[in-house]
Amino acid sequence: MPSPRTSPSGLRNTVDFLLFERLNALGWSMPMPVFRVFCFTGTALTVPVLLAAALLGARLLHRTIELPGLVLVGGFLLANLYAGGVYLLREAFSRRRHSVSGSPNEHFFRALDIRARDVFLVYCAARIVHFHAALFTVDAAFLCVFRESLAGPLTPGLICVPLVLCALTLAVSARLAARADSTAAAAGPGVHATVALVVFATGLATGALLDAPGAAGTAGARGRGGGVGSGTGTGLVELLALGVTVVCATLAAAALLSCMRDCRRLDGSAFAIRPSGRSATVPAMAFRPARLPLLPVVHRHFTSSRTYPMIRRAYAALLTAVLLLAGVHASGSGLLPLPAGAERLVTRTAVALGFVLLLGCVELVLATSGPTALGPQFRSAWENLLSHRHVAVSATLYYTAHAVLLAAGVAAAAGLVSGTVLWQLPFLGLGVMSASLIAESLASAPRQLVDGTSAPGVFVACVSIGLALPALVGSTAQPLSLRLLTAFYSVCLFGGAITCIGRRIRTLPLRSVT
Repeated sequence: MPSPRTSPSGLRNTVDFLLFERLNALGWSMPMPVFRVFCFTGTALTVPVLLAAALLGARLLHRTIELPGLVLVGGFLLANLYAGGVYLLREAFSRRRHSVSGSPNEHFFRALDIRARDVFLVYCAARIVHFHAALFTVDAAFLCVFRESLAGPLTPGLICVPLVLCALTLAVSARLAARADSTAAAAGPGVHATVALVVFATGLATGALLDAPGAAGTAGARGRGGGVGSGTGTGLVELLALGVTVVCATLAAAALLSCMRDCRRLDGSAFAIRPSGRSATVPAMAFRPARLPLLPVVHRHFTSSRTYPMIRRAYAALLTAVLLLAGVHASGSGLLPLPAGAERLVTRTAVALGFVLLLGCVELVLATSGPTALGPQFRSAWENLLSHRHVAVSATLYYTAHAVLLAAGVAAAAGLVSGTVLWQLPFLGLGVMSASLIAESLASAPRQLVDGTSAPGVFVACVSIGLALPALVGSTAQPLSLRLLTAFYSVCLFGGAITCIGRRIRTLPLRSVT
């Protein structure tokens, strides 16, 4: 009699459990065999029905609007990159990444001795392949209807695009499923690199599509039936098409190899019991200065707090915007940067948005890891013969690093739009965070809640905004001397924050929360 690990009954049990979850969510009173046939029939009919609808829509578009080949190529790439990119983001950063590692049904799967590979194939791989099969069906209908306009060396590269997106999504999902920790709190560098590549390519396609009508005007006389790049007289288009095809094939092969390797890792795993430990889910610092030993402590405390996911989403949103704008800028479309007349408007808008973002993020960081929330830890470190200045410098550097990075992200996005370097925005972030630290340290009786977080009062809010206003006004000033003076003011606030935190550690008595 075959063992449960080698029997296909584990895969069937996983499929039945997924169908039971769906039937229970729908609330239908239907026998399981009937519901199984209903689901399988609906899945099988999806492709022909979608193909017929896509062919009808593409033929209507073909007869009503005459589009040049470059616009068709740009629209094809843009639709695939946005659809596949959004789906990849959903698989990598939504609750779907917990379908295998960190699944709420992990104990149930372990009791039935179900392999993690079976759960991955049923819960993750099946839905990924189904979505990209639908996307590929629409692409096939589009390429079939517009085959005269798209005939040329770019056709193999266009066919490879949805296949590459499917392979990348499978690789990312398998990598998240194969993580050792049960929570899978953070994605690895490979996942982030894959998402960044897709976002940057989406920006490239966006810039190329928006600039395509102008570029196609010069090639409109070549005729509609000549295909993309026909009549150029050079092998540039053929060389570019060959390069795109080779890159797509290489990415797809590497992604499939990575997915197979992670599936082999899942093959021998039946949700084995792992030692619980929160430290495994906390991201480690990239560097640990010897003279600032409290820096990793503050980092570990903040990344384990409930406000850290919100700050991480702010980082992700800024990075996505920067990569999209960088892709549009690198496409050479001429859309970015904007004309010189919009430079001042973009600068003021970026400063205002950056200031609002900084106020919100500063409150989130200091609420759980500020001088009030970590006051007992700072005092304990000082009483254990650690210099109060080292404690203050470690804490202040960590707090201001978050503000400076967020402001730098806003500056990078605005710089790609306006074509200017907004170097004053990182100093604005330094000033806003330093002003909040000074205000919180000057409070005679800071409020610490029962859960260990701090709640700033009216005095702290007024002082922090009052100290940050000169940095805000100076960041929008036109003369260079005023902006340099504002940067110097922010640096002075940074030094004042270090001094105030060090003084608070030495002089302010601790108050136990009762």
